[in-house]
Amino acid sequence: MAQPPTAPIKLKLITTITHKDQQPETIELWSTGTIMRKRDQVYLQYEEVLEDKKMKTTLRFGNTDAIIMRNGDIKMRLPFVLQSLQRGHYEAAFGSMPIVTFTNKMVFEEAEDGSNSGQFMINYDLIIDEETVGNYALQFTYTEGTK
Repeated sequence: MAQPPTAPIKLKLITTITHKDQQPETIELWSTGTIMRKRDQVYLQYEEVLEDKKMKTTLRFGNTDAIIMRNGDIKMRLPFVLQSLQRGHYEAAFGSMPIVTFTNKMVFEEAEDGSNSGQFMINYDLIIDEETVGNYALQFTYTEGTK
């Protein structure tokens, strides 16, 4: 079976993190990567550098679920299903830590012109040891890139 075709994209990720009793923190990341469609899912692959740590990141999403997987200096698996608790994990130099997500909102909008452009937004609570440690709002905006 042949692999579905990939296309280059430009990606902008805005992450807003709100910890209890603190002001929200916003982080903006710009990257290039690829997009691939398989069945009713979209796959975005790109590279991230956070505090000198390099990771290859894959975001798979559709209308009802999503997952963010990171491989590299930090390994992470964050699954999302709307209004549902999902188990994932976070691995770094210190070891592995189980984490849980509760997805409050998920929105997927594709460009109407048929281009490889669109937006995916997700809002979730991050839970560690049965305690909510923060609320995360991620906004992925991707546009057709050039090879």
